Amino acid sequence: MTEQETYSWIFLATALASQSGPTNLQGISSVADGINHAVPTHKEMNSSLNWLREKKLIEKDGKKYQLSQQGNIMIDKLSGKDDSIMIIWNRIEKEIKNYA
Repeated sequence: MTEQETYSWIFLATALASQSGPTNLQGISSVADGINHAVPTHKEMNSSLNWLREKKLIEKDGKKYQLSQQGNIMIDKLSGKDDSIMIIWNRIEKEIKNYA
């Protein structure tokens, strides 16, 4: 996967895993596995979460993560209620390329 694919995968997993409140790495990893049928590696998780935090798309509080206000705006803009996860992931990937 490209960096943008990985960043968008972990962003989407964080968005879904933190819908009801901040989530830990296990929560993000579990949702990421459900999206892509693959468990993210330690390197993929760390580099993605760090990049997403640098771009102010997610926030970390202790050991838990959630979308920032900017991240929530992005996910709201890119997802429709009838859209598949793959369509949303693709839209996020295209948007992530603008942050590079």
